[in-house]
Amino acid sequence: MRELSNWEKELFNKRKKLFESFLEERMPVLVSFVESLELSNASMVVVEADTFLPSISQFMENQHIEKEDRTWIITRIGYFIGEWFVQKYGGCWYLNEIPDTRYFLRYVIGKFMSISNQNAMIDPFACAAIFVDSACPRNLINLLLDVESDLMSC
Repeated sequence: MRELSNWEKELFNKRKKLFESFLEERMPVLVSFVESLELSNASMVVVEADTFLPSISQFMENQHIEKEDRTWIITRIGYFIGEWFVQKYGGCWYLNEIPDTRYFLRYVIGKFMSISNQNAMIDPFACAAIFVDSACPRNLINLLLDVESDLMSC
């Protein structure tokens, strides 16, 4: 493994230190987001994300995202995408510590129990950014199917 630059070491230490608080905040933020969409049984999103996918996709389909709201919605959609993959494939959130990989020093989903390639991982926030930045009408279901297809081909 190569030596990390000073910038990479600082970022690694910062993200490693913040990882536990990231894990703790994701569920309440995700539930709050689903509640704001006025979907029933919002707290179930943490164990049954798949049941909320059609409603979230439909809500987001024609939403115009203001520049000042972009980070807020990417965070929530990213949490949702991450939890959807965690639940569907038995993955987990972790900080990618492998230098020179696509998602180095990002919070990713991987270590999937249901996928043979143990190095397979996704960055749910990168997926969310692509989704949010795409032109209307956007479709979260199709995006997840595309990501899922890519994940299976790894």
